[in-house]
Amino acid sequence: MNRKFYIETHGCQMNVHDTEKASHALGGAGYELTADAGEADLVLLNTCMVREKAARKVYTRIGELKRAAGRGGRAPIFGVMGCVAQAEAERIFERCREVRLVVGTQSVARLPDLVGELSRGFPRAIDVRLERGADFYELGAEARQTPHVAFVTITEGCNKFCSFCIVPYTRGRERSRPAGRILLEARALARRGFHEAHLLGQNVNSYGLSGRYRGNSPPPGASPPGDELTFAGLLDLLGRASGLARIKFTTSHPRDFDAEVVEAIDRHENLCEWVHLPAQSGSDRMLRAMRRGYTRRDYLEKIALIKTARKEIAVTGDMIVGFPGETEEDFAETLRLVAETEYDGLYIFKYSPRARTPAAAYAETVAEEVKTERFLRLQELQMRVQKGRYARYLGREVEVLVERVSARSATDYMGHTRSQKVVNFPCTHEYLGKLVKVKIEKVMGHSLYGRMSENGV
Repeated sequence: MNRKFYIETHGCQMNVHDTEKASHALGGAGYELTADAGEADLVLLNTCMVREKAARKVYTRIGELKRAAGRGGRAPIFGVMGCVAQAEAERIFERCREVRLVVGTQSVARLPDLVGELSRGFPRAIDVRLERGADFYELGAEARQTPHVAFVTITEGCNKFCSFCIVPYTRGRERSRPAGRILLEARALARRGFHEAHLLGQNVNSYGLSGRYRGNSPPPGASPPGDELTFAGLLDLLGRASGLARIKFTTSHPRDFDAEVVEAIDRHENLCEWVHLPAQSGSDRMLRAMRRGYTRRDYLEKIALIKTARKEIAVTGDMIVGFPGETEEDFAETLRLVAETEYDGLYIFKYSPRARTPAAAYAETVAEEVKTERFLRLQELQMRVQKGRYARYLGREVEVLVERVSARSATDYMGHTRSQKVVNFPCTHEYLGKLVKVKIEKVMGHSLYGRMSENGV
């Protein structure tokens, strides 16, 4: 009888993709995935450090899972993966004796070996090495757990070292996959029936700019010389030759985003009309303190490139309120930037310090009640802006990838448009995984509602 493992994923799309890789690695070692932690021999938490007190929440969750396993009389191995594992490392063992396995962000491929060490009697196993020349874990199209949207890693790590961000310490320095390998993966996904792929990286725009390509060499004729491709060149290659109906990418860094990316989106129908371009602040003083490497004017010039494209490209972003030293005037600059940019969606975060980052040592902190007040004001502005942006879709027919039953109603299904809008609409199971046309009838707070057009698919 196969041993069973349970895995719980927190955080970004890259963590979701890492969970797919971990599941594939464990499946190859004879483990079977279960949705019930109470029947698992191995319980894994794939973690994120974007939210405050992430490590503490991991320990709380492990306690909950231990109690669930105990009711079934089992004593599984508990393990921690992802960014918390990378950042906390040996401290996890010290703070939580239930954990016997710690797997860093570059060590997913070694997961079966680490579990094997435990089965041979080792009290614990850990691998949190970060190597600039580390190979990528390449996952076949047949091994995907996301049924209708596939994630494709193109870069990992970051060299920007923004003062608030822990990514360079948990994901390592930037490295890029060979273009030929990415193209082969995209083609395989298209043959497998995937209509949509998301290209992933902490900074996709840095593709090819730093770090040598690693992994298997592309077969002859698979692509032009990979070392010569920029991100725009990769988009052009995938737009021409992948066979995928829809290609999206995240996340972009304003410092590396350029006109060639917009031109590539305009040139290829299968490159979707959506750019996620986090500003983080509208104040030049805060941007310098954050070490973002661009000014407010620079950012607005990038937005202008997007807004003047042939296609109608949606823009989403991230903002941090309450960064150390942020004054009311700094925050007013952020409000003005949001009003001027007119984001289709905005993720707003109250600043919280991360150990090892420069900003954690900044003396000028902002009171928690001030952070909350600014958060609410920015959220209120964004909702007004967003309502206007979404209202443009009333009466329009949009293309939607049908992804799952809606959380709103058992008779509705949901999916995303090419511009990453959530759409709910009455539908039947036969359309799951297909691209359909939906006429928008209603605007909700963060989504659209409509009905399938008569011509349907």
